[in-house]
Amino acid sequence: MFFLVIGFRIGFSKNKRLITICLVFFLLANGYFFATKSLRTDTLNSETKQTWTLLPDTIQVDGDFVKAKAKNHQRTYLLQYKLKTKEDKDYLLNVKNPLIVTSYQERVKTQTRRNLSGFDYTDYLKNKQVLGVYKLTEVEKVSEKTLTIKQPIEIVSSFRTRLFKKINQTFGPYTSFYMSSLILGINDGDNREVWNKLSLAHLFALSGLHVTFFITMIQSLLLRIGLTKEKVSIIEVVFLCVFIGLTGYSIGVVRASLQHIIKKANGRNHWKLSPLDCWSLTLISHSLFVPTLLFNIGGQLSYYLSFLILFIQPILKDKKASNQFILFQLLLTFFSIPLLSYYFYEFNVLSSVFSLLFTPILFQCLLPILCLALLFSMTLPTILINLLEQIISSIHLLAEWCEKVTFFQLTTGTFPIYILLAIITAQLYCLMYWESHPKFSKSRVLFLFVSPCLCFSFKYLNPMGMIAFVDVGQGDAMFIQLPFHRGNYVIDTGGSLSFPQEEWKQKRNAKRQADYTLIPFLKSKGVSKLDGVFITHAHEDHFGDIDRLAKEIDIKQLIMTLGTHEQENVRRKIEGTQIEKINKVTSATNIQFPGIDMKILFPDTMGDGQNNDSIVLKLSIHEKTFLLMGDLEKEGEQVLLTKYSESELAADCIKIGHHGSKTSSQLQFINAVNPEEAVISVGEANRFRHPSPETLDTLNQENIQIFRTDEQGMIYQKWLPLKKDMLKIRSVK
Repeated sequence: MFFLVIGFRIGFSKNKRLITICLVFFLLANGYFFATKSLRTDTLNSETKQTWTLLPDTIQVDGDFVKAKAKNHQRTYLLQYKLKTKEDKDYLLNVKNPLIVTSYQERVKTQTRRNLSGFDYTDYLKNKQVLGVYKLTEVEKVSEKTLTIKQPIEIVSSFRTRLFKKINQTFGPYTSFYMSSLILGINDGDNREVWNKLSLAHLFALSGLHVTFFITMIQSLLLRIGLTKEKVSIIEVVFLCVFIGLTGYSIGVVRASLQHIIKKANGRNHWKLSPLDCWSLTLISHSLFVPTLLFNIGGQLSYYLSFLILFIQPILKDKKASNQFILFQLLLTFFSIPLLSYYFYEFNVLSSVFSLLFTPILFQCLLPILCLALLFSMTLPTILINLLEQIISSIHLLAEWCEKVTFFQLTTGTFPIYILLAIITAQLYCLMYWESHPKFSKSRVLFLFVSPCLCFSFKYLNPMGMIAFVDVGQGDAMFIQLPFHRGNYVIDTGGSLSFPQEEWKQKRNAKRQADYTLIPFLKSKGVSKLDGVFITHAHEDHFGDIDRLAKEIDIKQLIMTLGTHEQENVRRKIEGTQIEKINKVTSATNIQFPGIDMKILFPDTMGDGQNNDSIVLKLSIHEKTFLLMGDLEKEGEQVLLTKYSESELAADCIKIGHHGSKTSSQLQFINAVNPEEAVISVGEANRFRHPSPETLDTLNQENIQIFRTDEQGMIYQKWLPLKKDMLKIRSVK
C-alpha cells in the first residue's frame, strides 16, 4: 500500500528528473537484491570439513567461551567454540591478524522469541545478515592470514584490533573503556550500564557527533597548513571510509559519513539537492548494501533522529548560539521519547538535562583529550596516564551519582504500534508546521510535554489483566498484573545454580537469565514496582535471580516460608538488596491483595526450605482458580489430600509441581484437583529430562490440556473487568 501511494505520488508529480532518478534506484535496488540472493542462502554442509576466515575485531573471548563472525564462501556466519586450555585462550586474546580456521562443526539452533516482548535472537541474526550459528566440534588447523594491499577490509579490521589491544595495555580501565567506546565503537562492559540508565546510551553509539568532530578537526588542521578545499574534501572521504571500518561499520557512522559525502558532492557539483534530498539519498544508498537496515533498532533510531534534526535546525536558526544548543537538546529528546519508549520500555525524564551536561563534557573536552592521548601514547609519561584515569573516573562517578536519582526513571512499558504511529505522525506534522511558522507558542510547548505522556499513561489506561507463566528456562517464574496497573505480583524469579570454575574459565559477563527473560518482560508491562514477590522455597531455580530483580525493580514485600528464610543461600541473596519487608508465612497466614482471592494451603509449620516445604497457593482471579504447586512432591501432596477436601483443592488450572518430575503429580492428587489445564514450567532440553513420561501419562489419562514452556514458551491468559470469562489461554510459540 505504501509503495503504491508513493508510486502514484511520484508519477503524478510529472517531474521527469525525479521519475528518472526513482526508476534508476528502483532498478539498482532490485538488481542488487537478486544478484546477491545466493549469498543470503545458507548452503553450508555442516557434516564436511570447512575453512573459515575470522576477522580479529569480531573475536570475543569470555571465560572459556569464544564466538566470532566468520566468512565462508563470501557468506557470513557466527561461530562458537569452547576452549580446552588456558594456552588457547591466551593465543586468541593476542591475535591481531585474520585467522584461517579449518574445522568440523555442527549447526546450533538459534532461539526465537520465548516471552512476550522478549529478544528474538534468530531475527536479530537475520537483520545482521548472519546466515547461521555453528559450534566448532573439532578444530584441525588454525593459522594467521598474511595481509596484502588487496584486502583493505581485513587490514582495517587488523588495525582496529591492534589499536584496541594497545589501548587496554597502556591505559587504566576507565580510560580504556571511554577511549574504545568513543573512538572505536567498542563499548562492552558494565560501565555502559550507567549511561543506559541515564537514557544517554546514544552518546556511545558512534554517530554524527563523532563524524562532525573528526571532520571539523581535519578541516581546521589541513586548511591552516595551506591545503586547498578540493584536496581537503578528498582526504575527508578517504578518512571517513577508514573511520567506518575502524568503528566496526556502526550504522550511525555509516549514515553520518554517507550524508556528509553526499552533501559535499551536492555542493561541488551544484546538484541543487535539499537537505531532505541528501538524507533520502543516504538512506537509499545505505539500504542497497544493508537491505535489513530499517528492521534494525539502531537503523530506525539513527535515521529517525537525523530526520528530526532536518526540521529542528531551521526552527532554531534565528536563536542565540547558547539557546540553540539547549533548545536543540530539549526538542530532540522529547520528540525521540515515543520511539525509545516503544523499544526500551523506560526513559529518564532528566535525560535532556543530563544530555546538556554530558554532551559538552564527552565531545568538547574528553574526546579531544582521548584522541591526543592515543596519538602520543608511546611517549606519554605514567604520571599523565594516571592523571587522565583519575579525571575520567571522576566523570564516571558523576554519571553514577546522576543515575542514582531513580525518581525520574520512568518505566513506560510497551504500547500498541498504532499509538506510536499516531504520536509520531502528530509530532512530524507539528514540526513541519513549526518550520513554516517558527514562532514559539504555548500550544506547541504544551504539545512537547503532552505527547510523551501518552507513552507513560497507556499502562494506566489498559483494562487488560494478565496471568503469565514466564519462560525462564529450567526454573519457575509467574507474573500477575491487574487491570489498569492496579497491582503487580511475581511468584518465584527463576535462576540457576553456579558451580566453581578455574579462574580462566570464569565469564566476565555479569548478566544472568533474568536479564534476558523476566526483567525485560516486566518492564515491557510497565512494571517499576512489585506489590509482592513470593519465593516458594529455597532452591536456586526459584529464587536465584531475586537480587537482580530487586536491583532493577522496587519490591514492596517479599513473602516466603519460615524454613526458606532460614536457609543460608537465601539470606545471602537478599542481604544485598533494599527489600525492607519480609513476610514469613504458613497456611495460617491471611494474605490479602486487592483484586486477587489468595489462600496459602501449605506448609503448616516451619520446614527445611526444600521441595516439600514449598508454598502452595490457590488463586481465584476473575472466576478462574489456579493451584500453584511450587516444587511440592508426593509426600506434600499426601498432606494436602489429608487436610483438604476435594472441593477445597479443586482448580481450573494447575501449575504442575517440580517441573513435571515423576516425584510429583500422583494420580490421586490430580484426580482431587480435577483441573482442565496443566502448566509445566520447564527448560528446553534440560539435563533432568523434565517433564517425566509418568507425569505426562497421568495428565493425558485424565484428558487434561497440557501447556509446556519448553515447547510453547511463555503461557499466559488475559481478562477484561467487564467480561465474565477470561480470554483463551495462549502461548508465545
